[in-house]
Amino acid sequence: MATDRVPFYHGFLHFCARWLFTVYHDIQVEGAEHVPASGPAILAANHPTYLDPAFLMVGLKRPVRFMAWEKPFRIPGLGLLMRRYGAIPVDKKRPGRASFEAAVKVLREGEIFGIFPEGGRTKGLAPMNPFKSGVARLALITGAPIVPATIIGGLRVWRRGELFPKPGPIRVVFHPPLRVESGSRLLWRRDKTLERNLIETLIATIHRRLMPSLRRDRRVAKLLETPSQPPSLLYEGIPFVFLLLTYFLAPRAVWEARAGPAVWWISSYGTALIVQQALEARGFWVKWLRELLPWIMLSTLLHRGSGIALGAWLAACLPAVGILLWLQYFRHHVYRRMRTPLLAAGYGLWLLKILGQG
Repeated sequence: MATDRVPFYHGFLHFCARWLFTVYHDIQVEGAEHVPASGPAILAANHPTYLDPAFLMVGLKRPVRFMAWEKPFRIPGLGLLMRRYGAIPVDKKRPGRASFEAAVKVLREGEIFGIFPEGGRTKGLAPMNPFKSGVARLALITGAPIVPATIIGGLRVWRRGELFPKPGPIRVVFHPPLRVESGSRLLWRRDKTLERNLIETLIATIHRRLMPSLRRDRRVAKLLETPSQPPSLLYEGIPFVFLLLTYFLAPRAVWEARAGPAVWWISSYGTALIVQQALEARGFWVKWLRELLPWIMLSTLLHRGSGIALGAWLAACLPAVGILLWLQYFRHHVYRRMRTPLLAAGYGLWLLKILGQG
C-alpha cells in the first residue's frame, strides 16, 4: 500500500493556509477524527466555492487528492502545485473513463480521494446541485468508506459571479463514515437501489448541517435590510458626551485652542447619523460604517496636535483597526460587550490629553 503523496513543502503550505483562513474566514473544523488515519477513504462534500479543497485539507493531517478542472493545470505555478499534490485533471465537457479509473487507482493505493458530487460549484439559490452517482460507484467498487463533509458559509463568502471571496466565517464538518458491506457490493451492479440509497444518505447527511446555516443566513440578510435602530447614547453618543465634558472641565483658552476644532468633526458625525436615520439607509456596509465612525472620530481627535506624521499614525493604528474589524465581524457578541467601555476609555484619553494641556 502506497504512502500518502505529499510534497516536501506541505507542512509550510498547510501552516500558511491555516493562518490565512483563520484570519480571513475564522475557519472552524469539526469531526476531523472521522477521517481515517490510514487507508483509503472518499471525502465527499458540497461545493460552494473554488476554495473548498483547501477548506477541507486545512483541518486534516493527511493530504487529499482531488479531481480538478483541467484548465488550472495550464497556469504556471498553480498547475505545478496541483500536480505535486496529485490532483487528477478532468475535462468537464468530456469527463471520460480515464478520470474515474485514476480515482479508483488512488483509493486502491490507500490514499484519500476528495470529490464534489455536485459536479461543479453550487448554482442558483438551491442548497446544492443534484448529486452525480460517481461517488457511490467509487465506494461500491473499491470498498472505501465515504466520509461526508459539510462546508458551511461558502455561499455567503463567495457567491457565483464574484471575483474574490469576502471575509466571513467558514465551518467544515466531517461526519461519521458511510460504509458498504462487502456482501452488498457484490449485488450493486444488478440492483441499482443500493447506489441510489447511498447517494440519498450522503445528501441527507450533508444537508443536516447545511440547511440550518442557510436559514440563519436568510434571517441575517433580512435583518440587514431593516432600518437601523436610533443612535444610542451609550455608543454613538459617547463622542458628544466627552466633547461636553471638555467644555465644562477645560480652561476656556485651552478648550478653544485644543477641543474647539473637534466641534466641526463631531458635528459632521452627528449630521451623518441624522441623514442615515432620515433616509432609512440600510444594508451591511451602512451598518458596518456606522459601527466604525466613532472609532474613526477618536483616531482623528487623538492625532490632532500629537506631532506625529499622518503616515506614521496610520501605520500605528493599522493593527488596532485589524483587531477591531476582526472582532466586529467574527466575534460580534464579544465586540458588543467590549465596545462601549473601550470607546469610553479612548475618549477618556482624549479628555485627559486636553486637560493636561491646561
